[in-house]
Amino acid sequence: MVAAFGMQKTGIWDLSEPAAIVNKTVITKGELLERLMADFGEETLKQLITLRLLEQEAEKEGITVTEAEIQQRFEELRARREDLSKQLGRGRLSDLTLRDEAKRLILLERLISKRVEVSEKELRDFYNRHFIRYNRPERVQIREIIVSTLQEAQEIYRQLMRTPPAKLAGEFERLSRERSVIPGAMGEFTYAELPEEMRLPLQRAKPNEILPPIPVTVSGRLTYRIVWVLDKKPGERNPFEKIRDRVRQDYLVERLVVLAPELVEQLWKKAEIKYTVSFEDGTGK
Repeated sequence: MVAAFGMQKTGIWDLSEPAAIVNKTVITKGELLERLMADFGEETLKQLITLRLLEQEAEKEGITVTEAEIQQRFEELRARREDLSKQLGRGRLSDLTLRDEAKRLILLERLISKRVEVSEKELRDFYNRHFIRYNRPERVQIREIIVSTLQEAQEIYRQLMRTPPAKLAGEFERLSRERSVIPGAMGEFTYAELPEEMRLPLQRAKPNEILPPIPVTVSGRLTYRIVWVLDKKPGERNPFEKIRDRVRQDYLVERLVVLAPELVEQLWKKAEIKYTVSFEDGTGK
């Protein structure tokens, strides 16, 4: 913090200079620094010490982190800046803090990875518990018109088939609004999320195809559905053997929540740390 506030691009700060002028009354840079040190100094210094301890431990163990890796993790954290600030109960986190956090996380992951022996069974169990994370089923994007009789459903289907492609979206929306007895599904679904009678026809359908009426019974009520298949997103299948390294990394990240505080505590206990600055309650010098 002293480095951050004690220097500028042009040189060393003069702490007697104004940081702000309020109705001709000066708040000096020294007053600003004193308040920041009183409020955040101890916490910030501890964070810097922890990062330095991790860097030293990584150097002992031959662990290196490239600037490209730090930058990538930093970008990920920056995209979540607001959520992270809320989780920590702090104001907006600076880029400087996020960059340090990015490096801290990478060092922790690699140090813990060298210390933890993970069995094949543990990894397979983790993979099975998070199966959906690694294997996404095919998804289909649809819109529906739902009516009570087959005759009405066939009439609507024929009308849609006669509609020019440029006007199809508007016509489908109008018919859905005017004729549907209940609101039809609209959005992206896995086949398992849809009524059983619809699954096979939808699996066989092509993107941008409107299907003939499909009879569907829900809670004892028979309806007929005209389904427009807007798009399909292919599924992803990743056997454990194919992504074992990715599963191991994810497993270690999950374990990090428990193991990281233990590692940091160990490093603090065996380190020789001497504070050369004291943190008052804001009234001292």
